[in-house]
Amino acid sequence: MPVSVERVVELSSERSQLWCAIGDTERMNRAVGLGPLAVSPNEGASAARYVVRTVSGGFPLEYEEQPFEWVENEHFRIHRSMRSGVLLSMTNEFWLTPRAEGGTSVRFRLSVEPRWQVLGPVLKLELLRFAGRIASELGRVEQDVKAGRTACFRTGTSAVDEASLSRSARALEEHLAPERRELGQKLVEYLRTAPDSDVVRIRPFELATLLQADDRETLAVCLHAVKAGLVELHWELVCPSCRTGTESTDSLSDLPAAGHCQLCDLSFELELDRAVEATFRPKSSLRALASGPYCIGGPFRTPHVVTQALLDPGGKAELRAPEEAGRYRLFLRGGATTALEVALGGDAELVVQSTDTGLSLAKATLAPSARLEIQHAGEKQTHVKLERLVYASRAATAHVVSTLPEFRRYFSSDLLRPGTTLRVARVALLFTDLTDSTALYSRVGDAKAFKVVHEHFDLLLGIISAHRGTLVKTIGDAVMAAFVEERDAIAASIEMLERFPEFRGSLPEAGRTFLKVGVYAGPCYVVTANGILDYFGQTVNTAARLQGAAGAGEVLLVEDLADEANEQGWLGSHTPSERFEASLKGLDAPLRVARIHVDRSER
Repeated sequence: MPVSVERVVELSSERSQLWCAIGDTERMNRAVGLGPLAVSPNEGASAARYVVRTVSGGFPLEYEEQPFEWVENEHFRIHRSMRSGVLLSMTNEFWLTPRAEGGTSVRFRLSVEPRWQVLGPVLKLELLRFAGRIASELGRVEQDVKAGRTACFRTGTSAVDEASLSRSARALEEHLAPERRELGQKLVEYLRTAPDSDVVRIRPFELATLLQADDRETLAVCLHAVKAGLVELHWELVCPSCRTGTESTDSLSDLPAAGHCQLCDLSFELELDRAVEATFRPKSSLRALASGPYCIGGPFRTPHVVTQALLDPGGKAELRAPEEAGRYRLFLRGGATTALEVALGGDAELVVQSTDTGLSLAKATLAPSARLEIQHAGEKQTHVKLERLVYASRAATAHVVSTLPEFRRYFSSDLLRPGTTLRVARVALLFTDLTDSTALYSRVGDAKAFKVVHEHFDLLLGIISAHRGTLVKTIGDAVMAAFVEERDAIAASIEMLERFPEFRGSLPEAGRTFLKVGVYAGPCYVVTANGILDYFGQTVNTAARLQGAAGAGEVLLVEDLADEANEQGWLGSHTPSERFEASLKGLDAPLRVARIHVDRSER
């Protein structure tokens, strides 16, 4: 017979304000005193994807954990079937119900089924203890909301070795430029005082939001902190569906060629701008963290998932479309999907058939709050989820990290294995070249020409860095640079050409020298070549050919990108001066391109 404890906590905060705390089951489990988990894959016929071993209330447990079920801001449930230990099963469930007078009624039930009934009274006491802790934590969450802070469960903070921290903090200050030292001090204080659950996996862009700092500046300071001995850098493989880390490695050279998500039963290609994320954690010499994990599911791990439900063989799940219009996706474990558009005028009801490997519809349009029924004809228990497709990711991907000068300066040895190629879905590449450089060497001599080339490199590198790009390599007197965003690459090219007349005037030897630039964005591959992270593929060829076709003082863009740049104001005061069809070497078909003539000085 199950043993249960149920509590109701009345709070004045709204459901959406409380959900980020109640749905963060990693922090909840830490806060109420549950132990860390040891996790291994489960390949059985049930929906449970993992076997978990832990200690709870002094009792060792081994269980199969089913995927969590939830409806965002309303409800979640988790069921665990025990393989060994004093329990047969464990089920926890939370409901958030709006109150008529405002606020939220939070009801939760903790249930266990003992293997031996004689243990019932002891287990009841344990459940009462855990329920009391949860109720107390909910009271603290309410105080956070009233104080304007993010609602979250309070967790422990491990001891800090102040001598080691101070020593590494001094090293960080020496590494940083003066304008970054205040941010460096904030990072040190965060590492000193933040709870274990926050620093065990530091996502630098989320940290930037917390510290009210720029994303890339925070990431750069974190990279400096690695060299100073404050933090360690880890690379996580991120599932494209649930968007959680499936495995972690300390070096890019240890990345596999592909990833697999056990929860989603999904294999995926590694893309540096989507599937590989950089995270940080304090050095073990500074803090002995309670690493965990303390939970492997829970709504807060996948905040883009609106609803998740189990499907039994021959059973069904009833979901509800979100109230907010937009693009969503129904995802069945294994990778089958149905594209859903939520919009006024859509269907009020929809039935989708599922098997063990597929869904009956490719796409559909639903009205807000429409009823969605999934009828499962498969032979295995599985799970289905409704995902937002438009969701702002705060991941510092490997591609973003690799475009920081600090990464290429300090981590040049952290390269892909020879022969390994990883895809980047989109990168903006910029190529430059000096005109008249061959004649320059003949005209002024090797030493003076060499000076012109290297001082022009200094000018361009400063501009590339200022526009959030990185130097990939120099090729003779040419430069190849990479940017995450096209707008940054274009803005850099415009500034290069605008500032080149002043550079030319500062060096008499450079009087006849002009710059020409090509910018192009698209997919390509990243490899280790000649000891650096380099790019190859048709995007690289196209960017280089555009630069070759540019005239002195010009940047050449494909026409569509030039039009967007003109509309968005990325060209500053300049506009395309000529549009034409260009036949570029190595390309099967001509390209429509546009010239932006910036440096109009007399040659």
